[in-house]
Amino acid sequence: MFDPKVKLSKKVLDKARVASQILGCATVEEFIEKTIETEADKVMAQTGSKELSPAEVEDVAKQLQGLGYID
Repeated sequence: MFDPKVKLSKKVLDKARVASQILGCATVEEFIEKTIETEADKVMAQTGSKELSPAEVEDVAKQLQGLGYID
């Protein structure tokens, strides 16, 4: 199996590295995963549901892409 890959700009990755150090995360990947999970939970809470339809999952992905979290 393969690990998912996400492209980030150098500027965003540098910010994430600094933030991860400030918060005491073991790795920048840990910080990014926690951040994306938190933001995804917020989006899902807005729908009033923890279970999303495939169309809603696509909408969340588009929102995260628009925010620059994923390509």
